[in-house]
Amino acid sequence: MPFAPHALESLFVGWPLANADLHRFEMSDPMVVFALALAVVLAVPLLFEKFKLPGLIGLILAGVALGPHATELIPEDSLVQPLGSAGLLYLMFLVGLEIDMHRFSQERRFSVVFGMWTFLIPQILGTLGAVWLLGFPWPAAILMASMFASHTLVPYPIIQRLGLVKERVVTTTAGGTVITDTLALLVLAVVAESTRSGGLTGLFWVRQASLFVVYTGAIVWIAPRLSRWFFRHVGNVEGVPGFLFVLTFAYGCAVLAPLAGLEPIIGTFLAGLTLNLLIPEQSRLMIRLRFVGEALFIPFFLLSVGLRVDVGLLIGSPKAWMVMLYMVAAGYVTKFLAAVITGKALKFSREETGILFGLSVNQAAATLAAVIVGVRLGIFSDEVLNGTILMILATCLLGPWVTERYGRRLALRIGEHELDSSGAPERIMIPIGSAQRIEPLMALAMMLRRPRSGEALYPAMIAPESDDPDTAVAAAEKALAAATLQAVEAETPVNPIVRLSDKMVEEILGSSRDLRISTLVLDDELAFPGEFEHVPSRLIELGRHMVFRFIHPAPVNTCRRILAAVPPLMERQAGFPAAWNAMRRLLNQAGVSLCVLAEQSTLQAMERRQFLKPNEQGVERSPLAHWSRLPLELQKMVGENDLCVVFLARTGQLAWKPAHARLPNLMKRLLGQRPCLIVYPPEMKWEKDPAAAEQSPVVQFQGLFPPPQVFLNMAESSLSEAVKRMVETVFTETQPAARRRLLADLDAMARDAALHIAPECLLLHSHKAVPPAPLVLLATRPEGFAEETPSASNASTPRVVILLLGIPDESPEEHLRRLAAVSAMFHVEGWIDHVRQARTYEELVALLSAETP
Repeated sequence: MPFAPHALESLFVGWPLANADLHRFEMSDPMVVFALALAVVLAVPLLFEKFKLPGLIGLILAGVALGPHATELIPEDSLVQPLGSAGLLYLMFLVGLEIDMHRFSQERRFSVVFGMWTFLIPQILGTLGAVWLLGFPWPAAILMASMFASHTLVPYPIIQRLGLVKERVVTTTAGGTVITDTLALLVLAVVAESTRSGGLTGLFWVRQASLFVVYTGAIVWIAPRLSRWFFRHVGNVEGVPGFLFVLTFAYGCAVLAPLAGLEPIIGTFLAGLTLNLLIPEQSRLMIRLRFVGEALFIPFFLLSVGLRVDVGLLIGSPKAWMVMLYMVAAGYVTKFLAAVITGKALKFSREETGILFGLSVNQAAATLAAVIVGVRLGIFSDEVLNGTILMILATCLLGPWVTERYGRRLALRIGEHELDSSGAPERIMIPIGSAQRIEPLMALAMMLRRPRSGEALYPAMIAPESDDPDTAVAAAEKALAAATLQAVEAETPVNPIVRLSDKMVEEILGSSRDLRISTLVLDDELAFPGEFEHVPSRLIELGRHMVFRFIHPAPVNTCRRILAAVPPLMERQAGFPAAWNAMRRLLNQAGVSLCVLAEQSTLQAMERRQFLKPNEQGVERSPLAHWSRLPLELQKMVGENDLCVVFLARTGQLAWKPAHARLPNLMKRLLGQRPCLIVYPPEMKWEKDPAAAEQSPVVQFQGLFPPPQVFLNMAESSLSEAVKRMVETVFTETQPAARRRLLADLDAMARDAALHIAPECLLLHSHKAVPPAPLVLLATRPEGFAEETPSASNASTPRVVILLLGIPDESPEEHLRRLAAVSAMFHVEGWIDHVRQARTYEELVALLSAETP
């Protein structure tokens, strides 16, 4: 017997105040329903999560219990239903907005494979089962099977909470969802048209295809241009105006979708995809969009799903039971088969396959659309309608549980891989000179920061010494408040720094040492009273951080392409991998394409060292005849929506040239007001002062010995042959005469001055190398290397050989510092044994990490 809301009156009998005003308290009152729904949205997920169950399940069950077919506390025509419909559209919009477009473009084949399997298997098996087991006619069976083929990403909030939205399985599922839902809705349109008109004509297919092309083309062409114009010309784009613009555009696309014969959910998904590249993941606008969805729209959608369930209709209806059981079983089995086949075809892990099934088994939006149209046209009976509602409930209960189970496993596995055993932090400091330029600098820093690093941003302001220091510090704190608010709204940890000093450069460098800062984001116009030299140039010259020097700071998310210029030999610098990876993070966050400008030899070297991949999606190469032509080439190539990123070396480094000092000012003149980033890779600790190194020994080892410079388990038994192979492998682009001189010097060193720096560990060093030196090479052979003239000072056969190669121009002190760093490294207890035993570079690093406290 359903619970009657008017029974509440008996609880208030005898209450003086209540008796006077009770008639005003009606459960059908929208305000009462809204308050009750909010209380459910707050309390139920907390309760279910306390018992380690997904809160999504609790909201669906709460909808069943409070709905018109149970206690009637929430009427069928209440405002929960329209809010639920809006919530479904909002959910699909967020899915499109949060897809990793860079990965999606690289792995779109995955989405196509999954989309076809997850449509074809349910469509074919579901149709045959409905005909053979339920005795349905072919049109009804085909339409029912299309409901199994479609799915809704109901557990997507779980993926958000676990931080998995950028993983390939989520990108694959989201892309596959668009394919299968579009095909399922096309089946619905075809069956409905066939039923209405008694058949299909060629005009129907032409009209449907034309409307689809026009609709999607209009969104893809108009949205980016309109959005870029709005974000550039309207102030406070990350505040209320920006939020309302995005919301209006998304729901506008939903409203127009039926005109093209599409469901509104396809429209909002396309809207999310087109805005994806313009709203960075860590921006305040994205955080606000997620917050509103997770707090209001999506919970109301889940609640509305439960309101549709009428459990009482199953009582006394065997046919309803048969239809419901078939639909639930078909939904489970066909989606499971599609997930397993896709997982095997794409070589997904067990956790990824589980997530694939958990996300795709849920039925909701397209399923409801199909069954309602089917009932309206007389294709389906009420038993199918009730079976559909219960299938939605059953699948939406299983999907979140499976997603939570396998999502946690995947998140733990990813977390283990991402743990940095070095203990070296990646911390970003943003020295600020002007409050008006804070926003683009902070936005850039948030895009460069690793999302799961846990490290804070450090906006810093140096106040000049004055007679009233309190006022100066208060003014600086007021200016930093905007930076703090921007980071907090983007859910990014922030530690603002205020210092009182007359020397900005010394204060920034000192604070960065104290805080172990790794990266500086600098405004090119950063200035300070009393500093007569260019402050960013001084910080670059005196520091060894990675530096992003921002010329004409502007929002990076409005760019469409990054033009990255790499000078000769830059790829061989020890700090270049860190700088390149940071630029790649910026590329992925902004969701833009990349064009690399470099000499042909540099492009080839970057490909050999795997900075560039052959035929990589979204990456172009633009060879330069000579590096000196870069300014002219950039002037010709750069467009209004391009961001120039130029990698430069510090004075005296391998890739440095005197012309580099003039290039930043030249870029400012040539590019006008367009933004430009000058990137200076970090100097490795051992390049300056290994005794003062703050990194762990493992990180220093990886800095000295990157993978291309390590030769494990060499086949060459002779020391001279092993040395020859090492030199010829690393110095591939060096003149043969220079290689012969280096080999002759190393042979003489092996005969007369070899150093045994540890048991079975031999070191040869030379000053006669050429670029890419200075560098250090390492080789091992378990059986040992045969020396032509064994050293009398140590009778053991060397199983580890180290080549310390310097260049003629470096000072003896620099060469000796590297020698001291290498020698100290191989005196760490247990290290030499691990070096001898390791079979791969990864195994070697793992063994050294385990040995290092």
